[in-house]
Amino acid sequence: MDRVLQPEYSEHIADLSADRLREMRNECLEIETEVSYVRRLAQARIDILQAELDRRAAGGSVGDLIAALPQILAGDEARPAPVDSRLTPTLAPSMDIPWTRGMERLVSDSTLANLPLLGEEELQSTIEQLREFESEVSAARKGLHNVIDCIELDLAGRHKVGQA
Repeated sequence: MDRVLQPEYSEHIADLSADRLREMRNECLEIETEVSYVRRLAQARIDILQAELDRRAAGGSVGDLIAALPQILAGDEARPAPVDSRLTPTLAPSMDIPWTRGMERLVSDSTLANLPLLGEEELQSTIEQLREFESEVSAARKGLHNVIDCIELDLAGRHKVGQA
């Protein structure tokens, strides 16, 4: 991901062959799928941990939290219009792409399994860390979208004039 987000990656795309551009686009799309997956994991954990804090404040049971999981994970926020969303050709991330950015433990640790045992302060701290992580991942995703858009724009221009 770091390599494709460097300005040098897309700096001279006009000089590259259409086949090379397609390879670059596919590489970026695969990375974007992984980044989107990790982002959604972080968002889901934030939602679950916040629901646990809310459950505790309201005096509900762990069973209440479990029963509410479908609604928690569905989220209340509006989805972007289809025209504004990006549907990748691959909907599941590749297991070959390692995500080693330092905070991935936040989306792969045993926090959820131990949820009833965690203190409120630990829950709050984890939510803050997850929000920071989600923000970092979202920024990287936006950068990937910019690179993909640049490549696709060049490919579309070539296609329009019969060079692709």
